[in-house]
Amino acid sequence: MPSAGIPTKAREPEVLALKISAKRLPRSWVDAVRHGLQEILGFSKFNATYQKVSPCNAADFSRHFLGTMHVGVEFDGVPIDRIPVSGPLIVIANHPFGLIEGMALEALVLARRPDVTVMATYLLAAIPEYADRLIFVDPRVRRSKRRLNVQAWRRSVLWLKNGGALLVFPAGRVATFHWGRMTVADQPWSSHIAAVARQARAPILPVYFHGHNGWAFQLVNALCPPLQDLLLLREVVNKDGQTLRATVGRLIEPVELSQLETDNDATAFLRQETERLARL
Repeated sequence: MPSAGIPTKAREPEVLALKISAKRLPRSWVDAVRHGLQEILGFSKFNATYQKVSPCNAADFSRHFLGTMHVGVEFDGVPIDRIPVSGPLIVIANHPFGLIEGMALEALVLARRPDVTVMATYLLAAIPEYADRLIFVDPRVRRSKRRLNVQAWRRSVLWLKNGGALLVFPAGRVATFHWGRMTVADQPWSSHIAAVARQARAPILPVYFHGHNGWAFQLVNALCPPLQDLLLLREVVNKDGQTLRATVGRLIEPVELSQLETDNDATAFLRQETERLARL
């Protein structure tokens, strides 16, 4: 299971990198293209920031990374000291940016308790400070990763039953522009989170992050959705020097979910409670 006290190892120069395969082209050409794309897509700046993060335990990495980027986080709504310091807890949030709100949420809850893990995309397993601490899934729910996702949900239930705190972004993927609603909104939420909460009888704390990724990101997603993931690191590093704002909601007790007939009903309720915080 994830552990919060793993010392940081020597950092690699390219913790996250593009992989380009072109056997018929000269290696120098491929390297030049890869380097150019990594500059454009934010990989180079992310790796440079990663190198600058001061030595720390793995559990403190998210907080230190945000500090290195001079990113502030303002939490309002329910006072942070209301977050339970022990016992099973699920923290859910909308997913407007990508990686950076996960860092912010982890830093928040770790300030209250040490037994925290995050459900995150398996691509982040390349970051050593996350590799042994997080629970990884494939947000695209591809058949080739079905076993990974099944194991992740099982580990989540066990983590909660052992009294830990689990941080989840039920949408899985980042919020995009919806033509029907003419606004940027979360993608459909997975009903698995309601099933896990009901099985583990864990209270749920909703958090809403205000804002969304830039319009260039939204345009690329509209024209070619598969390219969206390649732009996420750029959306992380362009938050340098900014302040994120998030609103913490009331604690939702297990009895409230038990009164709802299906996991889909419970998921709709959780999403409604989370998005209601956008107006606060």
